[in-house]
Amino acid sequence: MSIFLFAVEKIFEYGSPPVKGKEKDCNFVFPANADQTKPTSIFVRSSMRQPAFAQLGGFINDASCLNKTAVYGIVKIATVEDVRNALQFARENHLKVTIAGQRHSMGGQSFTKDGLILDMRGFNRLTLDKENRILNVQTGATWEQIQRLLDQQGLAVKAMQSINIFTVGGALSVNAHGIAHDPGQLAPTVRSIRIMLSNGEIKTASPAENPDLFRLAIGGYGLFGVILEADLDVVENEVYKWNTKYLDYKDFSGYYEENIGGNPRFGLAYGRLSISPRSYLTEAALHSFEKTDLGGPIEPIRPPGYDWLDRLIINFSKTGGFGRWARWQLEKYVGPRVQPCLSRNEKMSREEGCLISRNEEMYDSMNYLRNRLNDTDILQEYFIPPEKMPEFVDGLRDVVTKNHANLLNVTIRFVHKDVVTALPYAKKDMFAFVLYFNQKLNEADSLKLQMTTTELIDLTLRVNGTYYLPYQLSYSQGQLHQAYPEIDTFFEAKKAYDPIGLFSNKFYEKYAQ
Repeated sequence: MSIFLFAVEKIFEYGSPPVKGKEKDCNFVFPANADQTKPTSIFVRSSMRQPAFAQLGGFINDASCLNKTAVYGIVKIATVEDVRNALQFARENHLKVTIAGQRHSMGGQSFTKDGLILDMRGFNRLTLDKENRILNVQTGATWEQIQRLLDQQGLAVKAMQSINIFTVGGALSVNAHGIAHDPGQLAPTVRSIRIMLSNGEIKTASPAENPDLFRLAIGGYGLFGVILEADLDVVENEVYKWNTKYLDYKDFSGYYEENIGGNPRFGLAYGRLSISPRSYLTEAALHSFEKTDLGGPIEPIRPPGYDWLDRLIINFSKTGGFGRWARWQLEKYVGPRVQPCLSRNEKMSREEGCLISRNEEMYDSMNYLRNRLNDTDILQEYFIPPEKMPEFVDGLRDVVTKNHANLLNVTIRFVHKDVVTALPYAKKDMFAFVLYFNQKLNEADSLKLQMTTTELIDLTLRVNGTYYLPYQLSYSQGQLHQAYPEIDTFFEAKKAYDPIGLFSNKFYEKYAQ
């Protein structure tokens, strides 16, 4: 009976969302730093009207739960004038400014110690030009807001992250990408932006107007100014036939290049590697979405209906080999039978195909990742030349196994050579390996993951790849310069556009000083 009660207790624990009003205990700081645990002293030297503070003093953290940092304050932004006043207040009080959305960068890219944080989430107006398929969006809007608006008009997002909870400003600042393999990155879908510089001046930037500022601000980590709004290309909400092919990881690249890449029939595509002990990082799934005709109206977006079950499965997979095996089996054999397909006749077999809309497939809040466990989930991402995939995966398997790192998921996305931004992570067409690690909130697990990260970056550089910068700052100056030889020019340009050094963050302070 006690074993049964224990099992019930664990099922409840693994499947339950966080208790409302009770946040995860994120007081553990890694790496340890006294400056991050001491409250900021508030001295207001300016006589002007203060900004609308949501928080004065206190602390801030990000999605990693490892970055607790004392700040001067957090300002709620609702209008352009709120931004202008906040920047003036910061200049008069000699404060650094950072811009924050949902704070899912994991290395302090959206805040700094004693800084003034602009919380942009209330700055979220949307204006659609349906005839020309252009969406004007204030940068505090989330992709979920955008998807709900576009879905009503028969339109869809052209490029975004695979999760819709993020703000547009955050996505622009990291040049995000997702499962829309063509165009891949967000940057090629941006017609223009309006950005406020450190002196309060507002400039319009596009590939034709102020092109240098455009190239620097997109993928610029908030260091060049506050992006106020953007004009984004949107597309038709198409219907796809969703198929999945399972194959050996060594055959993945060739199959993708021959059948999916560059083929205009496919609107979305992504891959996944098995984390099951029986096929650990050797079996791959390639999900492809081929354009088709539903023969009738497309149903509106429906909220996900399996949060509790998905949360239980992924949390169970954290516990060891059996949990990871069970999750891969469920994804492979049960998943096809519970997907929200538009075509009910084809729902029961992925081999026969599942019809799904672009909006439905791209609409994912991943609410099931929110839990009440005393742990944290860490993202990393590596961009690898397709022909080097087997070598990278073999090295990944060796590093993770040697360090006993708790790798929960490997997703493969596809990005094109970046010819838009000043700090490109894709020097050529690349496969993006998105790694999802779990760790406890303690020093031992943090050190283990730091070592794993350092070794994976070395592996990536050996195969002529790069790594993504929005995550933990575990890399050295040498690794940064090898992956991003443009970094010094990028930092010099930041000083030219922001000569008073108003905009900052932890990433900039660690690597540019």
